[in-house]
Amino acid sequence: MRQVFTVRRRSVLVALVSLVVLGALAAPVVADDKKADYRVVDPSVVYLGNPRLFKKPVVVNCDRVYRAIPEYQEILEKNLTDRDVRYHFLMRKASDKFATAIRTIASEGSYDLVAGVGAVVPSNTDTPAVPEATDAAIKKLPS
Repeated sequence: MRQVFTVRRRSVLVALVSLVVLGALAAPVVADDKKADYRVVDPSVVYLGNPRLFKKPVVVNCDRVYRAIPEYQEILEKNLTDRDVRYHFLMRKASDKFATAIRTIASEGSYDLVAGVGAVVPSNTDTPAVPEATDAAIKKLPS
């Protein structure tokens, strides 16, 4: 019985050492798949994605995109405020169109973070500037 217990203990020890060695070998692969060399300076204007975990960001000018939406243009033309019932109806439609355009450019460009201009900056000088997709978002607005 004592010999069986010792064999089991050795087996467990060998298994643990194997896991540690395999984990050490796998570590460089995980290190290559690290977070992007960008940082989010204003998470309040992240429209899509996780501001802590992203690799490929893009920025859009929210104001320009909204001004291209007919429902939002009506809000501006009629000077509607949040006290008007029509404002909420139109704003909901405009927001849905904005969200659709943002999701479309993110999926087509394989971006995992869409934020406002200036919200994402490179962490170092070797990192390229964050691309802007405002015009692409305007083109992708549903009619």
